[in-house]
Amino acid sequence: MLGQVWFPAALTSLAAVTATLFPHSLTVIDWPLLVGASVLMAMTPGANQLLSLSNGFRVGVAPAMTAACGRFAAFTLMIIGVAVGLGHWLATSAIFFNVLKWAGVVYLLYLGVRALMTAWRPKAVPTSQGIESVQAWPLIRREALVALTNPKAYVLFALFLPQFLHADGGSFVPAIILAGLIYILIEFGCAVIYASVGRLLGQGSISLLRQRWLDGVSGTAMIALAGWLALDKRPG
Repeated sequence: MLGQVWFPAALTSLAAVTATLFPHSLTVIDWPLLVGASVLMAMTPGANQLLSLSNGFRVGVAPAMTAACGRFAAFTLMIIGVAVGLGHWLATSAIFFNVLKWAGVVYLLYLGVRALMTAWRPKAVPTSQGIESVQAWPLIRREALVALTNPKAYVLFALFLPQFLHADGGSFVPAIILAGLIYILIEFGCAVIYASVGRLLGQGSISLLRQRWLDGVSGTAMIALAGWLALDKRPG
């Protein structure tokens, strides 16, 4: 599983190409503020970071980061969408926002309830067995679906990133793409931290109590996030 290597390398290469083709995009970004705010934003526990923590606990850091590539692929599509105007449409269309919002609520509730039900498993699952038998695609799909059905992720790229740009109409598109790629790289690093913490919690012989504790916390957090998203209003 090479997702933890090739994906950030591909993003770095794409950012380098963007900066080379559009050198003005480097000068219109407030880099210290962008990096600092992005680290704070990326480290804040959210649905996807909780998945990285849970996946790290169950199957290890490498599979967890391979799964996280589903999230970052979705984020890349969002950045492209913001660059071509999707972000403005999302911010101004109540119907589009609410469709994504309730799809996200339902999916987070599904993940949360399933985690709570799993917490009452009759016996613990050995970590080595989980790593050997893990299937990458379901984990990747879950990360991608959580990201794609969260309208706040779209709003993050549409409203958060432009605050750090001093770009005119001609340089906005390459600048927002470059800033978005940098944000994804930062969140990738934070996801590694979450997955690593999960792996540390799951090292050695995992007791049934510890597995139930993590599933219970993850499930409760997912349901709480679903409730927060359901009560949250469209920006603007």
